[in-house]
Amino acid sequence: MLVAQANSFSQKARLAVTLAWVAGYVNLIGIVVCGRAVSHVTGTVAAFGKDIADGDWAFLKLPAWLVGWFLLGAFASGLATERARAQRWKSIYVLPIALEVFALGSFAMVMALADAPQVEGRASIEGGWLYAATALGCVAMGLQNATITRISGGVVRTTHMTGVVTDLGIELAVLARRRAPARASRPTGSEVPGGLSSGERAALLGALLVSFAFGAALGGIVLAHSLSFAMVPPVLFLSWVIWQDLSQPVGDLDPVEPSAGADAGTWPPNLAVFRLRCGHRRKGRPHRLPNMQHWVESLDPSVDVAVIDLCDADDLEYAGAEELCTVAERMHRAGRSLVLAGVAPGRMPSLHAAGVDRLMPLGSVAPTLEDALPFASERAWRLAVRAASRAGQTTAV
Repeated sequence: MLVAQANSFSQKARLAVTLAWVAGYVNLIGIVVCGRAVSHVTGTVAAFGKDIADGDWAFLKLPAWLVGWFLLGAFASGLATERARAQRWKSIYVLPIALEVFALGSFAMVMALADAPQVEGRASIEGGWLYAATALGCVAMGLQNATITRISGGVVRTTHMTGVVTDLGIELAVLARRRAPARASRPTGSEVPGGLSSGERAALLGALLVSFAFGAALGGIVLAHSLSFAMVPPVLFLSWVIWQDLSQPVGDLDPVEPSAGADAGTWPPNLAVFRLRCGHRRKGRPHRLPNMQHWVESLDPSVDVAVIDLCDADDLEYAGAEELCTVAERMHRAGRSLVLAGVAPGRMPSLHAAGVDRLMPLGSVAPTLEDALPFASERAWRLAVRAASRAGQTTAV
């Protein structure tokens, strides 16, 4: 569920639909019960400025309180993520989401203990309970927004809709312009930031908007029936997300020594081979890849060709298959190559569904490691010769 990096359209869309409704739900509860929005700070900062202008120092405390706790949530997410990365945890985003679950559970407890009076049929809390509830709601939303921002590379933000609606209008304008008469200067093949086409980005932004609105509607329905159990749906859902993440063991990419493969004596020095080790069999369920973003970044700079042997994996999650395609594209742009072994016909349907056959050059996908090594070795030697030729030209100049 919580992929290490959301690079593909489907990964970003899954994040949008999965978690935007939680923000809409929590924000509705905050507005009705606490009289304050807790999923974003735009209106809060505006209220902060108004209180300063009016000299209402007593009211100034609450906006400052809300902004501070939202900031603390984002800060806590960054700390938890960096700690998990430093400790080499395989699921580096589980901890901040677990902290969000704890904050939302505490938010529910405060509302239950506050014995809130009914105002026009709706519950509202005041005094110290108000400060406690809003702090927990804001810190939970700060945690979620910072975490999803990190996962999606800044493309998906789930707790506020102003930027979403603005970007959606821009992308719809781009799509409309492309359908303009031929005499107009129409962009061809242009892409918006994040590697998505305008159509994909418009669909993603629309999914965010619909998911947020759905969460708000659901929150209103549940709250109308029970204040005590109002926070049960998002807490249970996020707990399920964490369980899904932890219950699916992540494989390890272990380096393979030259002596372990065929033609080992002829391996070029700029060729490296890795095997996906899956220690837990999960009754035919797809396997999960480790953090491929981190793997690419930590790959030795001297390695021009990397082979990943998938023979131990029954299959991969579709998100993992897309991640391999993204890694292959990234290495290609850097003048390097990725070769996949263990992908026999009829095996690894997720890789075929993700289009790995179309995206990777002929020979880059092989049924066994023995079949992959000759192509990988030849490719590595060519890249080595090319690098040496360029180095010689540079020296001559």
